[in-house]
Amino acid sequence: MNIYLIRHGETDWNLIGKVQGREDIPLNDTGRSQARKCAMALQNTGIKAIISSPLTRAVQTANIIANTDDSIELIVDDGLIERDFGEMSGMTYDRRKYFDSFGKEDTMEPLDRLSRRLIECIQKYARRFKGQNIVMVSHGAAINSVIKVLSDGEEGSGKTRLKNACISILKYEDKELKLGSYNLSPGEFIDTILQDS
Repeated sequence: MNIYLIRHGETDWNLIGKVQGREDIPLNDTGRSQARKCAMALQNTGIKAIISSPLTRAVQTANIIANTDDSIELIVDDGLIERDFGEMSGMTYDRRKYFDSFGKEDTMEPLDRLSRRLIECIQKYARRFKGQNIVMVSHGAAINSVIKVLSDGEEGSGKTRLKNACISILKYEDKELKLGSYNLSPGEFIDTILQDS
């Protein structure tokens, strides 16, 4: 089965480079357009369910994708919520770099706990929808933590800047998660699917 792990569309905070964390920021017009393109790219993938983070930007992205097919089940799960950035939430990335130098990262959710939470959530729904393709909508830092684990640290956290509304493909086979292509724009996703068929 394929699990399509999707980062939410753009928000105004993404646009100005603010760390969002658990702040509940909605999609902007660009983000809604990105989500519609993502929905179109996923149309022929046989999705049975969409599981979303509870934050508004993720739920909006999930709803736009779900609107293409009335039979798709939509589930909201706290396990997909973004990393808690603690005192860094709301900062621009330039200020964050300055802030980092004073050791304030202690207020953040630890990376190993983040990746464990995400992977446990993904595996739970992979078992529930065994053999059926599903979509999971989450956030940049959260998805990157999964990519880091599944790529043995070659990609993901600290190395990969995920695009808004990008699609990463996870394979679930023999109770094991494997990383396929990742950080694909909707257009790149369509090209990848065509190459694989």
